[in-house]
Amino acid sequence: MSYPVDSYALGLDLGGTKIFAGLVDGAGNVLNQWRISTPTGGGGPAILKALVEAVGTITGNLSSEERDRLVGVGVSSAGHINHQTGVVEYCTPNLPGWSGTHVTEAITAAHRLPAVADNDGNCAAYGEFWVGAGRGVQNLVALTIGTGLGGGIIVDGQMVRGARGGGAEIGHTILVPAGYPCNCGQQGCIESYVSGTALAKAAERSGHWSPAPSSHQIFEWARSGDDKALGLVQDMARHLAVGMVTIINFLDPERIIVGGGVSSQGDLFMPMVREFVTELYGERGWDASNVVLAELGERAGMIGAAGQAFERYGALQRV
Repeated sequence: MSYPVDSYALGLDLGGTKIFAGLVDGAGNVLNQWRISTPTGGGGPAILKALVEAVGTITGNLSSEERDRLVGVGVSSAGHINHQTGVVEYCTPNLPGWSGTHVTEAITAAHRLPAVADNDGNCAAYGEFWVGAGRGVQNLVALTIGTGLGGGIIVDGQMVRGARGGGAEIGHTILVPAGYPCNCGQQGCIESYVSGTALAKAAERSGHWSPAPSSHQIFEWARSGDDKALGLVQDMARHLAVGMVTIINFLDPERIIVGGGVSSQGDLFMPMVREFVTELYGERGWDASNVVLAELGERAGMIGAAGQAFERYGALQRV
């Protein structure tokens, strides 16, 4: 799957601390990139203003030729995003006051550019599907494991979003009934057991260290042979494997892609996950070697957002 290589799209990945933007060509190459602080202290209106101004600043610095070749703008954001309307139906307090924001309408009104918006997990999945670890498959699930756990699902080459953009919220699948609280308001979500935050909280609950270490320290100590730290990493790997087996039973994907900050520990973590998936799923024919690391790193959401702008507003060419 490719788009005209001489056309461009602007992808913006909105996070709690920064807006990560890039000019992307039809082959998925990032030609230039920018980082802008996210003014979360000002709530939804300030965040939207910063996003709109970022589009204006970036496009204002493009040459006239580049601007003429710009097919549109894609926005990756946390929350339930209505992909058809570009409205944020719901968002957790990580982006305060963001719920109800009309993202694409504001960008188009300000800059006369067509725009599309989607959930950040969906955009990361689309990026990997387009030019990353999902190339060549039509059925995949992408998990982004960092501070929290995001997800994206592609079935038969099509993104699964649900009726209001709330589909593929894999991190908020309940893993343990009445388990640890999650910032979404539920208890026992997989995100509360599988994420950098979850690992740090597990270390704190253990009472073994004072002060409690960060998730990064836990991984480093696990590498050095600390049994307590290794046990916590193994617990998280098993919880993730349980979630993956549920995914496999529902969707039978060709590939499960793991990205986000935790993926940087993949050489330690992923063999455990694959072993647990094999143990839990049994001999029913799903090969755990199809659990793979993401390839696009922090650019996945930005590239995927640009790719969605190409998909909606650019001329699609299949090769």
